Amino acid sequence: MVLRSGVAAVFVLAGLTAPAAAQTFDTVGTRAAGMGGAFVAVADDASAVYWNPGAFASGAFFSLVLDRNSAEIDPSAAEPASSRSGLLMALGSPAVALSYYRLRSTVVSPLADGDAVRAATLITHHTGATLVQSVAPGVAVGATLKLVRGLASAVVRPFAEREALLRDRGDLTTEGSNRFDADLGLMATFGRLKAGVTVRNATAPSFRTPGGAASLTLERQARAGVSATPIPGWITAADIDVLAPRDPLRSARRFAVGTEGRIHRKAFIRGGFSAAAAGERAPAASAGVSFAATRSLLVDVQVTGGSKKAPAGWGVSGRFGY
Repeated sequence: MVLRSGVAAVFVLAGLTAPAAAQTFDTVGTRAAGMGGAFVAVADDASAVYWNPGAFASGAFFSLVLDRNSAEIDPSAAEPASSRSGLLMALGSPAVALSYYRLRSTVVSPLADGDAVRAATLITHHTGATLVQSVAPGVAVGATLKLVRGLASAVVRPFAEREALLRDRGDLTTEGSNRFDADLGLMATFGRLKAGVTVRNATAPSFRTPGGAASLTLERQARAGVSATPIPGWITAADIDVLAPRDPLRSARRFAVGTEGRIHRKAFIRGGFSAAAAGERAPAASAGVSFAATRSLLVDVQVTGGSKKAPAGWGVSGRFGY
């Protein structure tokens, strides 16, 4: 009965909709980005506070992650462009975790006359505590309860400022407000197979821009994934968005596939691919490596690139765990 209630709560929230603020699901996580974003059923380190809170139950006994990611979609001067960045600091154990992450997203859209652009920027600071509960053998649910500080801005500027706005070098006036939010996750483990589902921004909080002329909303996001460990030390995974994003550059659900494996006592490699499930595919490919500086400390790097309407970016992180 408890299991049915936990699963039902996740999927009821996944079925709700909300306006968008272009903060995509895969803004955080160097290791996740290196696998193309196929990470919901993989998250076994402290980045699970973001990717799947329920995954802590089957992860490391203790984990600490410091992570920085950045990506941009800049198809052409005549089309909308976007940029995003994420900073994550998290530590956790199988039952509880603490986290802080900062997300920034900007969408710059040209106006009809071609002489000006509209820029919408949302910066959010998330301070959270994650609680995890096993509800059946191999099945756990988790929730990251968050206080979110949002800084929103929506401006019209001359076209010449497009690049500065996109790369967060514009002089913007923002208005700040605080909201409560939650991320929910479920992870089920069956031997070498795992399945998970995550709902982010469950309350879809909105943040007013200066003057109250508009509001930017953190879009409710849901993603499901599966992973397998066909041989020890090697993981394959696949994810798909449950909800279609309301993003001018991502109007369709995306799917991702990825893999990660140990190639040396101190080295891991990973790679991944993602694309839209319908319409313009906008494929992207990624690759990443990890180096074990010590037995418990790993350094990760990743790069992502693809078509003009796919994100291109990089990430670096440090992971400590045992």
